[in-house]
Amino acid sequence: MKFTLSWLKTFLDTKATIEELTKSLTMLGLEVEEIIDRKSELEKFEVAQILETTPHPDADKLKVCKVKTASDILSIVCGASNARSEIKVVLAKIGTTIPNGNFKIKQSKIRGVDSSGMLCSREELNIKGDSSGIIELPEDAQVGDKIAKYFGLDDPVIHINVTPNRADSLGVYGIARDLAAAGVGVLKKLEIPENKGSFSSNAGVHILNQEACPLFAIYELKNLQNIESPKWLREHLENIGVGSISAIVDVTNYIAYSFGQPMHAYDADKIKGNLTIESLKSHEKIVALNDKEYELSNDDIVIKDEHEIHCLAGIIGSKNSACNQNTTRILLEAACFNSKYIARTGRKLMIDTDSRYRFERHVDKEFTLKALNYAAHLILAICRGEISALKMAGSDKVPVRTIDFPIDFFVSRTGFHLSREEIISILEKLGFNCKNEEETIQITIPSWRYDVSIKEDIVEEIARIYGYDKIPVTPLPGSNVQKIINRQQKRLMDIKRLLASSGYTEVVSWSFMDSKKAKLFSGIKEELIIQNPISAELDYMRPSILPNLLKIACNNINRSYKDLSLFELGPIFREAENINPIQSVAAIRIGSNLPKNCHTPLQNVNIFDLKSDLEAIFAYFGLDLDKCQIKSEAPDYYHPTRSGTVALGKNILAYFGQLHPSILKIFDIEYDVMAFELELAQLPITKEKFGKRPELKISDYQPVTRDYAFIIDESQKIGEIMSFIKNTDKNLIRNVNLFDIYSGEKIEKGKKSIAISVTIQDDNKTLTEKDISDVSKLIIEGARTKFSAYLREE
Repeated sequence: MKFTLSWLKTFLDTKATIEELTKSLTMLGLEVEEIIDRKSELEKFEVAQILETTPHPDADKLKVCKVKTASDILSIVCGASNARSEIKVVLAKIGTTIPNGNFKIKQSKIRGVDSSGMLCSREELNIKGDSSGIIELPEDAQVGDKIAKYFGLDDPVIHINVTPNRADSLGVYGIARDLAAAGVGVLKKLEIPENKGSFSSNAGVHILNQEACPLFAIYELKNLQNIESPKWLREHLENIGVGSISAIVDVTNYIAYSFGQPMHAYDADKIKGNLTIESLKSHEKIVALNDKEYELSNDDIVIKDEHEIHCLAGIIGSKNSACNQNTTRILLEAACFNSKYIARTGRKLMIDTDSRYRFERHVDKEFTLKALNYAAHLILAICRGEISALKMAGSDKVPVRTIDFPIDFFVSRTGFHLSREEIISILEKLGFNCKNEEETIQITIPSWRYDVSIKEDIVEEIARIYGYDKIPVTPLPGSNVQKIINRQQKRLMDIKRLLASSGYTEVVSWSFMDSKKAKLFSGIKEELIIQNPISAELDYMRPSILPNLLKIACNNINRSYKDLSLFELGPIFREAENINPIQSVAAIRIGSNLPKNCHTPLQNVNIFDLKSDLEAIFAYFGLDLDKCQIKSEAPDYYHPTRSGTVALGKNILAYFGQLHPSILKIFDIEYDVMAFELELAQLPITKEKFGKRPELKISDYQPVTRDYAFIIDESQKIGEIMSFIKNTDKNLIRNVNLFDIYSGEKIEKGKKSIAISVTIQDDNKTLTEKDISDVSKLIIEGARTKFSAYLREE
């Protein structure tokens, strides 16, 4: 929301400086984003007058101008075609910085002739308008004056951030009301003129959807002169970035920004019959005021006459009934639309207008007719003409809402006391009506405060007007905090620390994503589609964290950061029947696994690096990866032969491996990406030991290592054999390690050779040859019986 200081003072009688006003606004919850003060930027530019011009001796297109200033006469070389004697111009003296280009004017010679300044165009000062020559100021401009006032740029622009619940602050009058309540000034009484119609309009109004449009009203104004807006109105709008179009349109914009009530003016000669507000029953098209064509569908609210649509209600008007300079008769409309309908259509068609922005946040229905009268009176004052009697459908009344506010409720919520009189004074300044009861204050909520509905809202209003900076500081009572976080929270924090210590960088991304990208990772389920997305690219609850990590990786790669290790711990959504999030941790690695150095050759990360990272997480939580089943199956977005699944019984714990090249191509990544995904709920929760460690047991007896080379089928999974060997004798077999795999000429086709090292140790005695031989027989016989494996002969 933008407005100028003079605009604010139209409704607020105050002597506060711009700094005091902006500080008060921020303290009131209307955070000031920026102050645009062109006056200070243009401070060194002044009015001067060209006394005479002579041709430049060495350049046909240049002139040497003798320029009169407040204290001197300067010689300035100028190339503008309109430079001539007696005109008033804008002068930049030596040392002045030009806004457009940010360069400083210096004493110079131009083709051998001294030039002691610069005569400026609008473009050089970043002022809208014709820049084909230098600026020509009015004849009554005084030499030596600062030039900001001649362009209306001596009026600072204040830009505030309005939260969605404060629709009343989308008008300058509402902002003035808040400031007056805070004691920054006095709110001026708003005089609403009464317009007595001199004729009856032939156009009527009808509402066919009362829920979507509870109020619709028009005046017909005829014999108008749609001239250029007066200077004050034009400058108000242009200073906040709203271009001046014509007096009629400018007045409707002025009302919207002054009171938060959008309005629309139709060229009445282009309207056939009555105006009707209805919900569409079929698909139709409209060419809007922004020259774009939109296809409307069922339930879109439109305003139409007997033949065609003239407005997408509450959002944007149609080109076919737009006002122009030749318009002499208009239908001036003010209405109140249901925010739900406006938001739905606006988001669907992606039309952003000031009107939609205000109707989405609720418009004060009790002020709608007042705004219409104010606007009609202003148009007649500028454009002359006649006005009809009011035509209205619906009602401008809203239900009376009251809150019984106990006196002691304020102190119970804020911790400090205000008297009954102070509370009533603050609320009445904000427009609340207060009735003093014995134990409570009966508060009637004004029609413009849709956001106030409960006692806590009243507390907030009192506190912000009283001043958050005035709230007394009270130290918190001491407490004996034992356990700060629960076990589940500790698990999450431990995983984050573990991954960070392994070289990963944590990122945090949205819990929703583009449905087109989500389709690559999961089937689309209608229940997970977001009906009200903040962006068209964030319309689906994410089924995996990997897409967001890949998008972040692409952004980093584009900026030449190619060695990446990223992870995120957060929610994913998969089950349409149960929308509750699943806590998941996902990580990706790209590029080298070490920084460049002179000691170790670089190697790109591979699937085993990711498996090692997973193993570290499992080990931290007391789960041995060897006790899990590692299968080659993985989701389609992984590489079919370079990925795996970790399962514990029927529960899938994690996926890991290289991501599929076709997926990476969609994300514009040309490098191999290794990833893993882990569902935390599937990790078994071990019993808390409260800092106790298991007893360390080390055998005093010597271990024995035996190596076995088995020939097995090429399709046989090695992990199954290793798991079998480890469980052959749990008391004696301590470790099983694969150290070689071979397939080639010396091996039968369809077979492969695996070399496995087995460590055997007893806690109670030294192993005898018989003990070792017995274990070996169990291993060899078991492998032959269960897996058709036999020892390789040299």
